[in-house]
Amino acid sequence: MSNRRFLNGAAPAIAVTLSALLLSGCAGSASPGVAAKVGDDTISSSRVDAATGHLCTALSDQFKAQGAAVPLGFVRQGVVQLLTLASQAEQIAAEYDVSPGAAYERDVAERTDTAARLPEEVRADYIDVMSAQALAQDVLDQVGRAKLAAEGFDKPTAEQITQAGVDVFNTWPEANEIEVDPKYGVQLVDGTLSPADTNLSVAVSDQAKAGLVTEPDAGYANSLPSNQRCG
Repeated sequence: MSNRRFLNGAAPAIAVTLSALLLSGCAGSASPGVAAKVGDDTISSSRVDAATGHLCTALSDQFKAQGAAVPLGFVRQGVVQLLTLASQAEQIAAEYDVSPGAAYERDVAERTDTAARLPEEVRADYIDVMSAQALAQDVLDQVGRAKLAAEGFDKPTAEQITQAGVDVFNTWPEANEIEVDPKYGVQLVDGTLSPADTNLSVAVSDQAKAGLVTEPDAGYANSLPSNQRCG
């Protein structure tokens, strides 16, 4: 998954196979008020906006400690990506009749401990968004095992389990479309939901052009008004 500055600073790295294959489908125009449509689920724009604000509050001190502010748009993109990932994982888990296991529960417990030091109003979104990758990895492993068991594998290797799970996630969008509002600046590139310039307008000024790159420098981020950056 892209958006490295936000994802690397905000959540543990996900397996390469997940980052390359989990979010496949199509990114197009979602309905008004809808940030993303993921199979039978919808993620509202208001949900994304609220979670973005809460994540900014929760992570501002971390970004400051790293010595660089982060554009709010980067946080918003990361929130859209992670909420979409969580929705896909939850729907796949339901289809395979599995529930998140101990690995995911441990991650949630750790996030909950951290969230206890945050303002009460941001805690739920912090836990939900930050645990999305752990949820996806846990579900991927479980559905991989379930798929192989149904195919008669008694003692699959860890590699076989991971590959089977990746296959499930990778083929799921063929029957369950993923659609993201272009205003969030993400689109599918080589099967990955990644930051991209999806604006209809053309950037002219140097500052506007700086805002379109996938990893703007600290100078650009710090030049933004306080309500458009975190940290």
